[in-house]
Amino acid sequence: MSGAMQAHIVRVKYETGQTGLIYASSPDLKGLLVAEHTFEELERVVPQAITELYAACGVNVVVTPIIS
Repeated sequence: MSGAMQAHIVRVKYETGQTGLIYASSPDLKGLLVAEHTFEELERVVPQAITELYAACGVNVVVTPIIS
């Protein structure tokens, strides 16, 4: 196995827009902006969006949600 694995925390901020969509963005991951109709849909697609943003930079990640 080459390279050391590192953990990174990506905080996700949720906001409801005027049209009723719920938006997810992150102060820690530039470019993360996802909109869905329900919070459950966002919970499903946000990890994939994070994975794809890192993959675009050539980094493979495993996203594990932590709900506090």
